[in-house]
Amino acid sequence: MKNIIRVKKETSYVVIDKTFLGDTSLSWKAKGILAYMLSMPDDWTFYLDELAKHSTDGKSSFRSGFNELKKSGYVRRKKHRQKDGTFKWETVVYERPHTDFPQVDNPHVEKPQVDNRTLLSNEELNNKELSNDKEDNYIRDLYNHYLSKDIIRHKKLTEPMKRAIRARLRDYSYEELKKAIDNYAVVLKSDVHWFTHKYPLADLMRDKDIRKFLDEADPLNNFRIKQKNKQPNNVRRIDEYRSDSIDAPEELLGW
Repeated sequence: MKNIIRVKKETSYVVIDKTFLGDTSLSWKAKGILAYMLSMPDDWTFYLDELAKHSTDGKSSFRSGFNELKKSGYVRRKKHRQKDGTFKWETVVYERPHTDFPQVDNPHVEKPQVDNRTLLSNEELNNKELSNDKEDNYIRDLYNHYLSKDIIRHKKLTEPMKRAIRARLRDYSYEELKKAIDNYAVVLKSDVHWFTHKYPLADLMRDKDIRKFLDEADPLNNFRIKQKNKQPNNVRRIDEYRSDSIDAPEELLGW
């Protein structure tokens, strides 16, 4: 008895590599987004706010699935400077994870002896401890980096701050977060930028806020005063958008 009822493929079908469907590091949500994108023509231009409209998922849910694909190498966002000096973002989609490193064949490894099992378990445990230590160092370094910008002088690194930074380290690299703090400090203290809100560190580490100051969001340009001493009438402040909104321009959202 057939458990899958198929249709004759004459129209409305697509041929794709199914490697990503077996990738256990991806959520079903991310796999669905990638399948939809791969169903488009090769020269298709993707607009993230438009993509989000093609399912019942909320915008925040779509964003988390899309970020999964970026982290896993299935999607890359490229920044291009246009003739008028503004920037445009291009979304490139890969059927298989893309990295900047050449693929190498897996060397043959003999099956370990039973006596080595305890040793291997200890090695795995040590690696996990080293990973935790590295994350703790990142959290401390980002806290000190924020203090060096003289925004708000926190007296100590609190547990809410640690949780906030740890959450963002799951989505972004240490270098990305450090540069986002740099960009925020520049925008906040500059006379040519209109954004003036002082974020405590834990607030700055919220996903909806840190994305405003990532390099790919181009904050030094997007927060620049367009008219003397006032913000243009046709530009909404970023903090007018709800935390679960992706209605703001892609450049402001950090996509």
